Parts: sequence; C-alpha cells; structure tokens
Amino acid sequence: MLIFALTIFTLVAIMGLGLALDVFKGVGSPIIFARIHALLALIGSALVIAAALGGDNRVWINIGLAVVIIGLGILISFRRQKGLPVKGLAALHGSLAVACYGILGYIVIAG
Repeated sequence: MLIFALTIFTLVAIMGLGLALDVFKGVGSPIIFARIHALLALIGSALVIAAALGGDNRVWINIGLAVVIIGLGILISFRRQKGLPVKGLAALHGSLAVACYGILGYIVIAG
C-alpha cells in the first residue's frame, strides 16, 4: 500500500513542480492540472491513512505533515483565484511536501 502511495506521490511531485514553476514565472496554470494534482494527493494521503489505521505507526508524521501541506495548497488555490501573491506559500508548501515525500520514501525503502 505504501509503495503505491509513494508512486502516486511521485506523480504529485512532478505535477507540483510544474505548478510551482508557473507560480514563480507569474503565469497561470490550467485549473484541471491543479485539480488533478490535488486529487492524486488526496488519494495518496488516503492510502497512507489506511496504512496507519492498519497498524503502521511509522507514517503518522506523514499524516500530520499532509494536513498542513493540504491546508497550504487550499490557501494557495484561493489566493491565486483572487490574484494575490502566493510565492512564499508555494515555497513552504513545496518544501514541506519534499520533506513528507522523503520521509515516506525512507519508510518504504528502509522497510
């Protein structure tokens, strides 16, 4: 289950990089691209939650980080719709996501 979650989060990370590049270039991203990014992130998060509820206590830090990351993603979305600056929020969102991805990758690879 965690390997599948890591695979999904790899796609989420690639998409997130594209979205972040658009933010830092100051151009808009297709809304469908952002929604697919969010949907895949939620699917990956659901898999991690299922693993935690199934007894894998190693992933609780990922769940905590995911709550913050998802909240920042929602905030970024609302601010972009209003035309407000989001570069700092995007950098924080991405940095936390990289940390969360790294922790999950370590858990999956180290066993």
